[in-house]
Amino acid sequence: MKNLFHILLLSFIVLTSCKKEEPLQPIQEVEESTEEVRIYGKWLLLDATMYVENLETHEKTSFAHFDANKSKSSLRYSGSMYDFEDIEQYVTTWEFYPPNYVPGYGEFIFNSDTIQPYGFYVTRSEWTIVEHPLTNNTNDMLLGGSARPIEAYMHDYNDSIVNFYVQNAYENIDGWNCTYFTEMRMQKIEGW
Repeated sequence: MKNLFHILLLSFIVLTSCKKEEPLQPIQEVEESTEEVRIYGKWLLLDATMYVENLETHEKTSFAHFDANKSKSSLRYSGSMYDFEDIEQYVTTWEFYPPNYVPGYGEFIFNSDTIQPYGFYVTRSEWTIVEHPLTNNTNDMLLGGSARPIEAYMHDYNDSIVNFYVQNAYENIDGWNCTYFTEMRMQKIEGW
């Protein structure tokens, strides 16, 4: 028991003392609108790009999730661990329902699955997809207990197209320490 305590204490010290890097920014300059994004409603995935930065060489690269021969992909570089990370061009939908008050929890519906909704935590300045607040069993967790902060910027106001930024993660890729995120271009298909 004493050894377990020491292992947990050492793990806590290591995890809390790690230096965190600044969030990775898109490689290309993206002309984002200053128009406020009205996130509530249903969105359809049009396209997606993954941006990767090698933290040792600072080399930055980008990968298209889809092409003429590929319409399915993963938000996780090494392959999906959770359904949320599976994306399909012109099929994947995200639907946001507002909380009763801010800060608070609304709901996030992935691919029209209203049986197993996610939570959607909203503050005045941030949005985060989380486990549903009523989830009390680890077997029912859809994200493994983690959270997915998202950002959204208006791409085309007239066509209701928004760029969502999600899945900011760190991973060893080909022996290098890297960080990455995905930019998802989505169009509002229902909503207010």
